[in-house]
Amino acid sequence: MRKPAKSKGTADSQILRRMWGESRAGVGVLTLFSAVINILKFTTPLYMVQILDRIPSSRSVETLVMITIIALLAVVAGVALEAVRRRMFARWGAWIERELGPNLFHTGISGQGKERSATATRSLNDLSTLRTFVSSSAAAWFDVVWAPLFVVMVYLIHPVLGTIGLAAIAVVILLGVLQEVMTREPRRASHDASSDARNLVVSAERNSETVGALGMATNLTERWRRSTTARHDEAERSQARIAYFAAMMQGLGRCLRIAGLGVGIWLVIQDILTIGAVIAAGIIMRFGFRLVQNAVRKWRALMNARHAYQRLKVQLSLNDTASPSIAAATSDAPLILERVSYRHHGQSKYVFRRLEVTVEAGELLCIIGASATGKSTLSNLVTGVLTPRSGQVRLGDIEISRLPPEELAQLVGYLPQEVRLFDGSIRENIARMGEGDFEAVVSAARLANIHEAIVRLPQGYDTYISDDAPILSGGERKRIAIARAFYGQPRLVVLDEPEANLDRRSRRVLNQALQTLKAQGSTIVVTSQSKRVGESADKVLILGGGDEKRGSLDGKSNPQEKVGKDQDTGSPRSRIRPVE
Repeated sequence: MRKPAKSKGTADSQILRRMWGESRAGVGVLTLFSAVINILKFTTPLYMVQILDRIPSSRSVETLVMITIIALLAVVAGVALEAVRRRMFARWGAWIERELGPNLFHTGISGQGKERSATATRSLNDLSTLRTFVSSSAAAWFDVVWAPLFVVMVYLIHPVLGTIGLAAIAVVILLGVLQEVMTREPRRASHDASSDARNLVVSAERNSETVGALGMATNLTERWRRSTTARHDEAERSQARIAYFAAMMQGLGRCLRIAGLGVGIWLVIQDILTIGAVIAAGIIMRFGFRLVQNAVRKWRALMNARHAYQRLKVQLSLNDTASPSIAAATSDAPLILERVSYRHHGQSKYVFRRLEVTVEAGELLCIIGASATGKSTLSNLVTGVLTPRSGQVRLGDIEISRLPPEELAQLVGYLPQEVRLFDGSIRENIARMGEGDFEAVVSAARLANIHEAIVRLPQGYDTYISDDAPILSGGERKRIAIARAFYGQPRLVVLDEPEANLDRRSRRVLNQALQTLKAQGSTIVVTSQSKRVGESADKVLILGGGDEKRGSLDGKSNPQEKVGKDQDTGSPRSRIRPVE
């Protein structure tokens, strides 16, 4: 027995805490670099004060040379530190993606865990958003905290100039807020239209045969044109508003320079400031203004990164990578559905309610029912892809949904109703995209009656295929998927409509394969309307309405129990009895 595992929430919190802990030293260095870089920006204004106010009166060439060399060294040091800082931000972003990417991809495609908050695509997009922000936009927010220092320095030169700089910064912040509010709806509409157009293209490519046969290309093109037109219109509206606010901010910057210089010269006329001090104040004022302006321009990037980070935190907290305690006898334990109830998100009607089924090792359960009675949903519950709203689906004492992927790969074989193959060799597809033991691959292919067809291909088991590969017929693709389900002689085999697209001989061979797996101790769950499968089943579960009564398959008096309806919800509930 394995040691008890920690909860997943704790494990994922440890991932983020570990990453923040490892980043702490680097963040400290970046903060220090930002401080030094912004302090070195005072080099130019101080140099201006010296060469305009003091050097002309002293006429000291030596002093001019020395302060010029010092100023140049300070500028070079600032440029070098900025280059190093940019490199550090880029490496930090890449490191975050390397650390979290495999975890998010694995859990996003594995179908494990309770109520996943996002698909692998959404999680990886969020991770990309976070990496892009860290690599290219985070520096602006490290710098903006130093903007008050520049305002204070201008205020110390003269309060009036400091007030002008503070007012300009307040106005640019206000413009940034207005830009965010006024472009939010066009951005959202443009994003939705872009998604619709992209989904339409993917759907059309996936159903290219139907599109060609039914002459749907013209209609789909028109729908795509409307979606892209809507996206372009909203994008143009958003970009026009952004350009308007950008022009206002640029004009504000110019007004700031004019106002600062004009007021400064007036102070010079009043013998309050020197020319050098006025020019220095203008330079410092512009530095502070630009820091705030850059941060305002990066506001959308900050919000996107913040939302992406929050979603990633939720995703990581819900993933389940911790290994549960599993007894060695699990491999011989029965499949148990104990008071299972399930309904889809957004629906009030239950697909199942208090469903109870027990299938022993070496038994075959045949699930029969009309369309939309929940056969495929039950298959997903049995394999752990879906989690019941209440009740448990167990293999012995362990819930199927808690099985880690390593155990799941060894214990469960699954054939979905809609067969999909991966880009790779036939051997890799049967071995579930791993290298796999070749003898086990061949054994599974023989069970699925596809071995002879494979060896006749140009490269045999090394033949490259894809989901839509024309080199394979629909029946051959189906049999490769069946071989994938049989690979490794799994303890639990779940087949959703396995006889679809198979000829009579292949169906007979499939039934023989199921008998072989039963003899080896596998528990088999099949959704099928086939009379042959029903006759060979040890237990039959009929999904649908009606009162409980005895039924038969192929005229044989086989005691079985038809699933009744829950009086409140109209959803099925049942206990089944074995076929005699």
